[in-house]
Amino acid sequence: MLNWQPVNASDARVGEVDLICALGRIVLVLEVKSTFIRQSQRDAWLHGTTTLRKAGHQLRRKVPAVERALAEGSDLAASLNLTGDTGSVSVHGWIVDTSIECDHQRFSGFLKVSLEEVLIALRDDRHLLNDPEGILSVRYQEDELAIVDDAHAEASLYPTGFTVEGFMDAVEKESVWEERRTPKSGIRAASHRRCPLGHQPAQRSARA
Repeated sequence: MLNWQPVNASDARVGEVDLICALGRIVLVLEVKSTFIRQSQRDAWLHGTTTLRKAGHQLRRKVPAVERALAEGSDLAASLNLTGDTGSVSVHGWIVDTSIECDHQRFSGFLKVSLEEVLIALRDDRHLLNDPEGILSVRYQEDELAIVDDAHAEASLYPTGFTVEGFMDAVEKESVWEERRTPKSGIRAASHRRCPLGHQPAQRSARA
């Protein structure tokens, strides 16, 4: 659901929620930031201390507002195709940014991830970061499709099938960028640069 707004008067200051996603009994509240590539460390620092910090504060208000709306039996649950006892629904919040700066740091307890990482995890396309056609490892053959399928199977984030729990785990553990060596290709996957400032991500806590 795009651009949801709370109807409860007590949540008037919450503002618009960019995106709410639901599958099974898990709900993701996403604060989406579309940003440009910064040209200096100062600009990147300001991005983290202003835009992303504000996004964390916003999620601190928006996630509870979504939880209240679901608990009160509002139209939100029906819009998300949630049936039965909404009290058993688990609501989480992420900051999703079009840049990779300050990835996997937490702001007000909420994980910041790049849109690129989310899309790769959703599509289970990690194999595309790892020489899928075997060109670099001299595995390239006439049967390109078979090689790509083989690489996909080797690198899949969901070897037993996609689940929302597996998707969240893959993103939160940075499995998309995990450096590894596949048995056949011998080519390492691309490592992921988390933050241009050289900051280490905050220690992970329980899911927001």
